[in-house]
Amino acid sequence: MNASTQSIREIVANQTTAAAILQRFDIDLCAYADRSLHSACAELQLSIDQVMEKLADAAIAAAGAEPSDPASLPATRLIQHIVRVHHRALRQDLPGLVVLAEKLAAKRGGRAPELARVRQLVQELRDEVLAHIEKEEQALFPLIAEMDDEARNGRTTRSSLRAVGQPIAAMRRDHETAGQIFTSLRELTHGFETPSWACATHCALYGGLRAFESGLQQHLYLENEVLFPRAAAMERTWHSRG
Repeated sequence: MNASTQSIREIVANQTTAAAILQRFDIDLCAYADRSLHSACAELQLSIDQVMEKLADAAIAAAGAEPSDPASLPATRLIQHIVRVHHRALRQDLPGLVVLAEKLAAKRGGRAPELARVRQLVQELRDEVLAHIEKEEQALFPLIAEMDDEARNGRTTRSSLRAVGQPIAAMRRDHETAGQIFTSLRELTHGFETPSWACATHCALYGGLRAFESGLQQHLYLENEVLFPRAAAMERTWHSRG
């Protein structure tokens, strides 16, 4: 089916990146939920071609975000991938999810009181995760990249004397906190399953959270199971030489 003839509800349910795009064009997800994209654009005097182009671009970008095997990348390039793909997605997606959660709680909280807690948890997730990635990018990642450069070029500098164990342990604890928040969200929303009366905002939020969780799991795997063990191994190798 052509996207222009689909309802706003169908579009946001089928494409996780759609809600953010439609909101940029000031298309109210609830008010226009049962209207076709073509009808909504006509009423708001928007270019249907431009809106559809942005929707398609976002879908293509999301589909091509991951290389075939990011875990095989050298440590420094893996860091670049994590920052460029995963950290960027966190910064882009979390504010939009908070907006959706706030809007949904305000509009539907009377019918579904748990939405107030959903809003609170999404806000906590944003605050926790955005603070976490800043710490990684400002402190831990530069240290790992420097250690990787030294290991590949056979050099030893003062960075080799700095332990990565404690900052890695702190980042792992942050990861556990984010995972606990998501566990609470999943339980509260029955696996992000929308009720039969759900509006487009409801569908967009729960669909966005499902997609976000999938990306977060890949992100945490690359750090917990690939990058951090490599950094710890580099540190052990240096100390064994001493």
